[in-house]
Amino acid sequence: MNTRHQEPSASSKTEPQEKEVPECHFLGGPRPTMTKLKDHGVEADFSPHPCPTQTIDWGSLPAAVSPAEGKMSSDRALRKQQQLNNLLSVVSNMAKPGNTIVDFCSGGGHVGIVLAYLLPSCQIILIENKEESLMRARDRSNGLGLTNIWFVQANLDYFTGNFNIGVALHACGVATDMVIEQCIIARAAFVVCPCCYGFIQNTFKTTFPQSCRFQNILSYKEHMVLCRFADQTAVQLPPERRLIGKNCMGLVDLDRAWASEQRGYKAQVISMEPESCSPKNNMIVGCPNE
Repeated sequence: MNTRHQEPSASSKTEPQEKEVPECHFLGGPRPTMTKLKDHGVEADFSPHPCPTQTIDWGSLPAAVSPAEGKMSSDRALRKQQQLNNLLSVVSNMAKPGNTIVDFCSGGGHVGIVLAYLLPSCQIILIENKEESLMRARDRSNGLGLTNIWFVQANLDYFTGNFNIGVALHACGVATDMVIEQCIIARAAFVVCPCCYGFIQNTFKTTFPQSCRFQNILSYKEHMVLCRFADQTAVQLPPERRLIGKNCMGLVDLDRAWASEQRGYKAQVISMEPESCSPKNNMIVGCPNE
């Protein structure tokens, strides 16, 4: 197993927090923006889950494979297992022997380690800029004797290798868009679960909205309204408010999916099963057109 070191910076991965987000100071909240989109025929569109009943038999796996080994509570570990069931079922159906799969913003290796164990014929690369997290993942991997896994300490946009599939579980804010961009550059498939929509903003590489259809309807400020209210999905919030947050999440991710399609991909937005596994339970799945 190899480790390459580059200068680390602040992490771009955040675990969704189940707490109430302060109200944003936008007159009328997200409803006028959502109505404007609906008037133009645009609504949140969630595709059917491709494998809703496919789950990992966690009890049959070594303890070090489980996210419970990543120092978290039993309740949180269960939700993490449910999240991984969703990601890995999709990735496993995509992967072919000999493929290289990159786990961006890998943290302690919850995604990458399970992928390496379950897909021994694939090469798994973990990209993470926090040394402590990467060392924890490497220790878990060493305990399992994995030989098909590599570790790279770097910002995700520094990675320039070739790969076939990119994954990211709860990459924060625009980090999700950076992951998708890396995959498009490599013409790789992607399975990403966004997080921290409220941190989305224009950067020197990415501007919002991204897709032509959204750009023709919404201004940057209107799109930011959707992003801010997409974080209103905590379980403590009233059901109606969570539903609005879920729809805002769906619209933001629909823009991401359509932007990918403009660049030669087939993309869809899917809800994780069960949705209670995380307040941020969307997956964006994309494959390059053949």
